[in-house]
Amino acid sequence: MKPLIEFSTEQYESLLKRANEASPVYFRLKNGVKIEPGTVAVLCNVTEAAMLLLVAKRFCPDAVPQIEKAIRLARFPR
Repeated sequence: MKPLIEFSTEQYESLLKRANEASPVYFRLKNGVKIEPGTVAVLCNVTEAAMLLLVAKRFCPDAVPQIEKAIRLARFPR
């Protein structure tokens, strides 16, 4: 199962601004989908989610819980 991470628009833009344009993280973020006003969903694999987690821990700590939850649900679906 792939992690589906939901970010606020502010979190999404902060992460996108900090991601290296040559990285898989940037590619995944650029393919995010606005699912409702103020929310962007990003579907990625566990490795990409782990990379996103590292970026978030440094530049957008309020996005860390959503990423960790998505990784946990992908690894251990209910």
